[in-house]
Amino acid sequence: MKRLAIAFLVASFALGTVGARMADAQLLLVDYVGFDYEFPDPDPSQFGEAGSGYNGVGEVPGVFAPLVSDPSKEHSYFITGLLQTNTQVFGTFLVIDYTPGTLSVYEDSSTPLTYGINPPNATAPSTFTDGDQILTGTLTNFRFVFNTANGTGSYEASFEATGGTQIGNIPLNQRKGWTFAGATSNSTGIPQGYYHQIDGQVFLDNAPTPGIKGTWGQLKANFR
Repeated sequence: MKRLAIAFLVASFALGTVGARMADAQLLLVDYVGFDYEFPDPDPSQFGEAGSGYNGVGEVPGVFAPLVSDPSKEHSYFITGLLQTNTQVFGTFLVIDYTPGTLSVYEDSSTPLTYGINPPNATAPSTFTDGDQILTGTLTNFRFVFNTANGTGSYEASFEATGGTQIGNIPLNQRKGWTFAGATSNSTGIPQGYYHQIDGQVFLDNAPTPGIKGTWGQLKANFR
């Protein structure tokens, strides 16, 4: 049954339906864009190989209630601690499962966000994590579906808020039940040593709200 479920997931991704749940969020908490990388990365020529760890850094153009955003400051995120546990191959698709990890959101007014190359490096993740940590939480059941034929992917996990300076803004009965999800695309603008550009959200998946479509370049231009 589990293999059939994964096969259905892969088929759904091929049809473009996986990842569409982000547009069905009733309550949006965080919107983010950035790049991912592996650390440790036993084999840089592969993604999702045994012994690899999934990480990501980037900008947070949207922080929503009950969190409070200061528009005079920049917001960033850091994903870490996700270690590969299993990789399955279905044709050109990889289905990769990971151990629990963390997602943290920061607010900073001084240091420019700098990706650099071959992370972790002198500026990443450090320039993304040197502000006030306004939110942190646990990612569980993280699964990444990646199409090796065209370099695109989709991922999803459960998110539970556990800390940060604004954890008190989130009622105790609302700290669980969030979905962390996003999509990747193949791009020539990915810095050296990163694997994918990623675009995603943290949301409660209940009722539809309008989705916003646009290119990666448009997203970056809107929030710089």
